[in-house]
Amino acid sequence: MSDTAAKFVWKLARRHSWGSPVPAEQLIRLVAGTEDHDELIRILENEVLDLPFVVQSPDGIYIPNGQDAHIEAADWLREQTDLGNLTIKATLSRLPDDWPNDG
Repeated sequence: MSDTAAKFVWKLARRHSWGSPVPAEQLIRLVAGTEDHDELIRILENEVLDLPFVVQSPDGIYIPNGQDAHIEAADWLREQTDLGNLTIKATLSRLPDDWPNDG
């Protein structure tokens, strides 16, 4: 999985609390910086949308509110990024109190 895919997932997690899907074009703009838009579209379509906790609806792309999706997203972010547990937990509101359960 690419670092860019992780940027997409993190943007989705950060925007999650707003409660609405993010249209693909807006999500690409949020991640873009100086990166090539065609490459970003490829990563979004071929990597991010294949993740089991990312959903695309007619209104946009999002991480569902359910606890299972939040746990999957949080675990994925732990594996794919250097984000700390507290940062991830503060961002994904549906995580159980004992996340991460490393014991």
